[in-house]
Amino acid sequence: MDENWIYVNGRSVRYLVHGDGKPMVMVHGFSFSADDWFNCCGNDFPGFRIYAVDMPYGPKSRSEHFTPRNDDDYANHLYAVIRALNIENPILIGASLGGETVLRYLALNYPAIAGIVVGPVRVPYINLSRIRVPVMGIWGSNDRVSGRENMEAMRRAGFRVEIIEGADHPAYLSKPGEFVRLVLDFLRSINVI
Repeated sequence: MDENWIYVNGRSVRYLVHGDGKPMVMVHGFSFSADDWFNCCGNDFPGFRIYAVDMPYGPKSRSEHFTPRNDDDYANHLYAVIRALNIENPILIGASLGGETVLRYLALNYPAIAGIVVGPVRVPYINLSRIRVPVMGIWGSNDRVSGRENMEAMRRAGFRVEIIEGADHPAYLSKPGEFVRLVLDFLRSINVI
């Protein structure tokens, strides 16, 4: 895993990268950082080039922080990072606030092949009908942060929803093996791998 920095819209952004193959961009939640993806499962996706981006929120992120002016600012920032890194049509994975960011990115119709969100928050406030790529939502059965309304909004929109038994809000950290299995199964089902 290599640590790198780029400047996007005048801000310093840290990202970690590992592997070769199709691009997969991982977006952490509020209390986490890019490191958390590699501490659990970032090395468990052979055939993918993993980019874990430190987002400008949360106490552990080393990227320059900023306060959003509107609900789409983090999604716009993510798109600017992806564009600056010359990543084309990535698979996006986001957890909690990172999951909300991924859903907003997809609702803005920025380029991507698919989205996987883990315990995304504020889902009912996103226009999911604008999303044109396959999406899967994953929740831990013990999630106490992302309420049932988020899961139901995804189901109503016709997206696949999976529950990892015994996992907490960051289900990818609680049960990384099950998380990786679900992601790869989903990507096979939509003919990405």
